[in-house]
Amino acid sequence: MSIGFVTGNPNKLAEIGRLLPPGIALVHLDLGEVQETGETFEENAEIKARVGLSMSQLSMGEDSGLMVTALAGAPGVHSKRYAASDVERIGRLLTALEGEHDRRARFVTVIALASPDEATRLFRGEVRGQIAHEPRGAHGFGYDPVFIPDEGDGRTFAEMTAEEKGSISHRARAIWSLLSYLREQHP
Repeated sequence: MSIGFVTGNPNKLAEIGRLLPPGIALVHLDLGEVQETGETFEENAEIKARVGLSMSQLSMGEDSGLMVTALAGAPGVHSKRYAASDVERIGRLLTALEGEHDRRARFVTVIALASPDEATRLFRGEVRGQIAHEPRGAHGFGYDPVFIPDEGDGRTFAEMTAEEKGSISHRARAIWSLLSYLREQHP
């Protein structure tokens, strides 16, 4: 089975590729920067998946972000646009949380799977955690250096190996739901 994946983020492409089992080929659909005009992760993921149908019979779009409780859910769907680079995004986030005791947060991923003949299917994954007071670790991408998952051992995602992160991450959970659906549809 081959699934086209609409993304401009090589880190997401690699991470999702690692999470898929043998027998499912992930094909990068390079469609440039797809405008994320939705107000939810679901809407943005579906926009990307539907655009991908121009190049693939089965197309996947993904949107994810960090939702911080003390910031009323920000940066949320604007996580990528919160600042110009990962370093600047993390800096802005830590500045916004200065003096804040409530550092609860959650990572959210929604994957949309589109085909020409069926309604688009949505698969959501979440992981809860805390925002660290400073970046730690050299792995991962995005907000990984400041996100400490509740299910972990106190390390940030950026301090974990790809396999460790992949065993509890929001993106992995969305992929597991997608794979469960695919197994039901194509036994």
